[in-house]
Amino acid sequence: MDRQIGLIVLISLVFLAGCEEPGASGDTPAEPYTSFFTPLPEAAVFPEGNDYSDAKRALGEFLFWDPILSGRMNVSCATCHHPDHAWADGRMFSIGVDGMGLGPGRSGSQETPFHSPSVLNVAYTGLPETQPDPGFVSGGYFWDLRVATLEDQALEPIRSEVEMRSSDFLEEEIMPEILLRLSLIPEYQDLFSSAFEGPDPISEENIAKALATYQRTLTTEPTRFDRFLAGDDTALTAAEITGLNKFINGGCTDCHSGPMLSDNLIDPTKPVQVDRPAVRTPTLRNVELTPPYMHDGSRATLGDAIALYEERDDLGVTLEDDDFGDIERFLRTLTDDAFSRDIPDYVPSQLPVGGDIL
Repeated sequence: MDRQIGLIVLISLVFLAGCEEPGASGDTPAEPYTSFFTPLPEAAVFPEGNDYSDAKRALGEFLFWDPILSGRMNVSCATCHHPDHAWADGRMFSIGVDGMGLGPGRSGSQETPFHSPSVLNVAYTGLPETQPDPGFVSGGYFWDLRVATLEDQALEPIRSEVEMRSSDFLEEEIMPEILLRLSLIPEYQDLFSSAFEGPDPISEENIAKALATYQRTLTTEPTRFDRFLAGDDTALTAAEITGLNKFINGGCTDCHSGPMLSDNLIDPTKPVQVDRPAVRTPTLRNVELTPPYMHDGSRATLGDAIALYEERDDLGVTLEDDDFGDIERFLRTLTDDAFSRDIPDYVPSQLPVGGDIL
């Protein structure tokens, strides 16, 4: 047995022996692991028309944490995407404009219809399995892929009545109100002028660009799995490699592959919940840190989420009960807990940082 385990580790990144049949014990896949996965790039790509600058990032960070962007000035982007919860909120459904508190302890009556995913690594959303060309731009976004770019995504929560706008403003009223508020704060006047050229730098477009720039800097460092893909055969244990093999042989890589372990596509024939529409494939990076799981937060633990694919025989995955623990061990190798947890000491509006989250 020791010899067999040693052999699995030794040949992990070269062409390997084929498996007997999908979902079987932990046989190695017929192709090298790099046929299914690649490490994350060393740095995010910033799109033409919104190149990176320190000034733009600094402005975006303030805007992300400043509740001045919400109708009642009590909610910020960070309310639902907070570093204490791996840049998600740890809730089944997020609570927006009428809420108090942070994460699972937040209370309120208005909930979003979907679970809030983490914004870590959103710069790489949609990254293809092969290395992208230098002009790669991430996207699309939201569970239904309704917007194509991170810039477009940044404004959607501000316009949402439940998330940030509130019933106090019509959708067409909220952005003019926010622009007026920002224009009356001298520090924001200076921040926008430093980040953007032109006579009227405080604009809806520039808010989106600043927020997108900041979010593109929220990335993780290489994980043990990335080191394994890069050739470090000691980065994973034998049990974790067994879980990786079962993940591949069971069919999970049909959707969860590439650098983000996601094809970022919607398969309308495979809704994860039979009574709800299909949604895009989420990333599995840092999945250990972002419970609950699925777009409706219906699975409390990682083991529960994996078990769904044994319960449903229409999802194209072949798993048995004794596969769950092995696959969970593998998924935990995708964790980087050294990501940024920086929170600004203040925001230029002088409102509570993050909104009503204490």
